[in-house]
Amino acid sequence: MSKRDGLIVLLMVVSTPVFSSDTGGRIHDPWFGFDKLKHLSSSFILTTTGYYVQTRMVALPEQQSLSNAGMLTISLGLGKELLDRRKPGGIFSYRDLVANLTGVGLAVLFIKVVI
Repeated sequence: MSKRDGLIVLLMVVSTPVFSSDTGGRIHDPWFGFDKLKHLSSSFILTTTGYYVQTRMVALPEQQSLSNAGMLTISLGLGKELLDRRKPGGIFSYRDLVANLTGVGLAVLFIKVVI
């Protein structure tokens, strides 16, 4: 991941409390719920799988594969939240995005350290 990509991810995480809207307590979106675990683990799996496919099957360079996999996973998470917002009674959850970013970050760490 380039410095520019890292800065974008950092800005998304830091801006979360600033741009999150107050739902007036009508919608319960806990930080440590099962939903956040699903977001984190899905992002981890998508990133590691995307990296594997690109490096082993397509033979792309490792750094390019890692950047592609991370950005694709982040884009999918953002798209899912945009779709959730369009559902009746649905919200755009910044907390889900943070869980997605955490999953991508853990996958990058795993790939860099373990693989």
